[in-house]
Amino acid sequence: MTVGNRVSIRVATLAALAFACAPSQPRLANIEAAPATALYAWAASADTSRRGAFLAVFDLREGSPTAGRIVGTVSAGEGGRGTHHTEHRLENDGLLFADDFGLGRSSIFDLTDAFAPRLRASFTSAGPMGWPHSYVRLPSGNRLVTYQFQSSKFNLPPGGIAEVRADGTIVRWSSARTSGVDDKELTPYSLEVIPALDRVVTTTTSMIEDTGVGVQIWRLSDLKLLHTLRIPGGPPHGMMHDTDTAQRHLFPGEPRVLRDGKTVMLATFTCGLYTVTGMDTDAPRIQPVYTFPGKDCAVPVVIGDYWVQTVPAIHAVVALDVSNPAAPREVSRVGLGESSTPHWLASDATGRRLVVNNGSRRGSELYLLRFDRATGTLTRDARFPVLDMARVSVPGIGEVQGVPHGAVFSR
Repeated sequence: MTVGNRVSIRVATLAALAFACAPSQPRLANIEAAPATALYAWAASADTSRRGAFLAVFDLREGSPTAGRIVGTVSAGEGGRGTHHTEHRLENDGLLFADDFGLGRSSIFDLTDAFAPRLRASFTSAGPMGWPHSYVRLPSGNRLVTYQFQSSKFNLPPGGIAEVRADGTIVRWSSARTSGVDDKELTPYSLEVIPALDRVVTTTTSMIEDTGVGVQIWRLSDLKLLHTLRIPGGPPHGMMHDTDTAQRHLFPGEPRVLRDGKTVMLATFTCGLYTVTGMDTDAPRIQPVYTFPGKDCAVPVVIGDYWVQTVPAIHAVVALDVSNPAAPREVSRVGLGESSTPHWLASDATGRRLVVNNGSRRGSELYLLRFDRATGTLTRDARFPVLDMARVSVPGIGEVQGVPHGAVFSR
C-alpha cells in the first residue's frame, strides 16, 4: 500500500481488519440540544482467537457513579472482521447502522433505550451489490448506502448506491458503472445527500486497492448517475507542508455540505482539501483549496462555518474557518499525544463536544474534545479526556480488548 494508515481503514487482508482502525450527514448542530448522556462505540476484538464485533455504551451522565465507564455492550455476532463506519450521528428514530466491512455485513442497532442497546437486524447485499460502507438517513427515514463491490464476489467492482429501509431491505439501487472509466475505479466510499438540490455526492476510494480519484454526482429523486469527475492533481500554490505535491488528489474520503447548502467539501486520505460546486448544473467543478500535513487524513465534521479534521501526521485535530470555502484558514488545533492516530470524528447534537478514535492498529482509546462554536477553539475535555476500551466484557465473546472505530453520541 502506498498510503500508510489506510491499512487501518481499508481491507488489505481480512486478518488486518480484525484490528481495523468513510449527514443527512453534516447537518448543523442544534445549539439548544441537551447534553448527550451516552456515547456508543462500534468496536472489534483485538484478539484474533476471539473475533467479534460489538457496540459498547459509555455513561456520560453528570453525577452518575459510572460516568466515564462502559455500562453496556451488545454483540453483533462472533467472527467480526472489520468494524468500520457507523452513521455519523444518531438519528431521531434511534437506529444506528454500523458496518463490518470484512464480513460485508451491516448491523442495525436499536438505541431508543439509551442504556439498553439491542441488535435489531443485519443485512449484506442490495440487489446485485455487496459490501456496504457508508450510510445517510433520507427524509423518509430510509437510508442511502454506498456499496463497494458486486454481491457475487469480494473485490469485484463496480459498486453503487442503494436505498434501504430501516430493516435493511432494498427499495432501489443504481450502479456506479459509467463509460470511459475503468470499473476498478468505481468503488463508492462515502456520500453526502443534498435534498434541496436533488443531489447525492459520492467519493470513490477502494477499501482494497490503491485506487480512487473520483467523485460521482447522482440525482436523488431517481438515483440516476449524472457526472463522474476526476479530482485534479496537485494542490494550490504555496499550500504544501511537504514536497509530495503530486499526490494530494488521491483517495477521496468524506464529502460534507457546507453552511451555504450548495458547496460540498471533501478531504482526501492524502490530505488534500477540495470543494465541489455547481452540482445542480451541467458543469460541476472540483477545486483544490487547502492541504494538511502528512497523509491519512480521515473523517471530518462541519459545525457552522468550521471544518474540523483529523490529521494523523501531527497527532491532532485541526479546525478551519471555511466561511470562504475557497480560502480555508486554520483557527485552532488540539494534540492528542504521540501515540495517537486520530481517524474517526463525530460531534454531539450541540456541536460543542467531539469524539475521536485512536485509529492505530490496536488502539483502544477514544478521546473527548470540546469545541467553542464562536471562536472555533478546540480543547481536550477536562472531565473525560480519554475513554478506554482495553478490557471490555461482551456477552457471547468474553473479555476482550476493544478496538473502536465508529462512535456517536446519544441524542
